[in-house]
Amino acid sequence: MSQSSIACVAVDWGSSNRRAWALGRDGGILDQRADAQGLLAHVDRRFADSLAGFLGAWFAAAPGVPVIMAGMIGSRLGWVEVPYQPAPLLLTDLAKHLAKAGEVGQGSGCWIVPGLSQDDPVQPEVMRGEECQVLGALLAGHAESRFFLLPGTHSKWARVSDGALHSFRTYLTGELFDLLCKSGTLAQLMSAAGEDKAAFAQGVAAAKDAQLLNRVFSVRSLSLFNRLSGAAPRSYLSGLLVGTEIGDAMAVWPDSVAAGVVCIGSAGMIERYGAAAAQLGLKLHGFDNAAILPGALHWLARSAGLMGS
Repeated sequence: MSQSSIACVAVDWGSSNRRAWALGRDGGILDQRADAQGLLAHVDRRFADSLAGFLGAWFAAAPGVPVIMAGMIGSRLGWVEVPYQPAPLLLTDLAKHLAKAGEVGQGSGCWIVPGLSQDDPVQPEVMRGEECQVLGALLAGHAESRFFLLPGTHSKWARVSDGALHSFRTYLTGELFDLLCKSGTLAQLMSAAGEDKAAFAQGVAAAKDAQLLNRVFSVRSLSLFNRLSGAAPRSYLSGLLVGTEIGDAMAVWPDSVAAGVVCIGSAGMIERYGAAAAQLGLKLHGFDNAAILPGALHWLARSAGLMGS
């Protein structure tokens, strides 16, 4: 990699993991790296030193290359707390609100993309990082899309119109699934690995009555009556939680059924959510998140003038 080939370094820095891309002036990916050094691994808060160790070869090859970061690195527990921008917000305007965190390597300035907030007296909403993924999908050709789903530990559903993110909702689907599988009485049933698609579909069907707290107990009771075994309890629980999430979002935004939803996630997540959505009558279009986030961060860096003329 020549010294002049890297025009920008893009970093997705979350709570548990970290991904980085060395990008050319045209946005092409020259190199990429990932590790498990998310925010939770940095109790000493020495983020600059950590980034220098993680990407030292890139900074040596391109002294002064700008770094643009998204995700929880801009949270209260991160490098610099970057104020949320209130929704609705034209997503391309994120370039106007980048916050400089400091420098690393041989004079490389580091900037953080702000997250979005949605104030409400009953339940405020916040996101960090997902806004860049939605922007990436819009830049990649989904400008006409109105509804977006970003599954994960904290799944996000967002409503977009004319390039502006207007409103969004958060579901702790992934976190709740992980907790129930690792502790408590249900965890005793989750020892078998693998996936049972029929049990997943059964869970999605059970979610239709929206009585989640009661239905979660059925993971145990169905197992006691020998109606779930092996990998089925885990798959059934997954279907139950994912089905509840999708059903609630469809109820909040009923026009999403006609418009369809763009799901931005890993291949596994897209397959899982796609199966549940099809069962519930929702058209879902999958979009690989790894293919769009670097492009969005490159576009923001260029629009903000970080790469020069």
